[in-house]
Amino acid sequence: MFHPLVVELPSDSRSMSPKALDETVWRTWLNKNRLQELHRTALRMKALKWACMGLLIVTAIVSPYVFAPYSSALQTVVRFAVALGAMVLIVESFRRGRYVFAGLFAGIVLLFNPVLPALDLSGNRLIVMISVLPFLASLIGMKEKVRLAAALV
Repeated sequence: MFHPLVVELPSDSRSMSPKALDETVWRTWLNKNRLQELHRTALRMKALKWACMGLLIVTAIVSPYVFAPYSSALQTVVRFAVALGAMVLIVESFRRGRYVFAGLFAGIVLLFNPVLPALDLSGNRLIVMISVLPFLASLIGMKEKVRLAAALV
């Protein structure tokens, strides 16, 4: 057997109800959160670009000196990390409408494909160093778009 629970509100229940949210306060809060998310996304993309550039530079310097048993493991890790970073940046480039950068990063994915390797990283130091350039160019070139988006709101 169930007994219904009856709750009686005080006669002045309007005084206890929450204040209606002001529309301008709500829009300000939404804009602030959108700007924070844009800033966080820009920081994540910048960190990803710096990590990929650092990994490529370290690989170009260190890979000829790595012993043969460890060389294939190092190359696999580097290929996977750079290809994954480039794939994330392809999506980000398409989202921002930067199709040239998307094409450059697609070339990086093809070059550093971990499944079907196109080149040996230890023997091609120049190509590995040149692969840093798309990351560096996107770091410089895509920065203005974030500033514009933040200024519009």
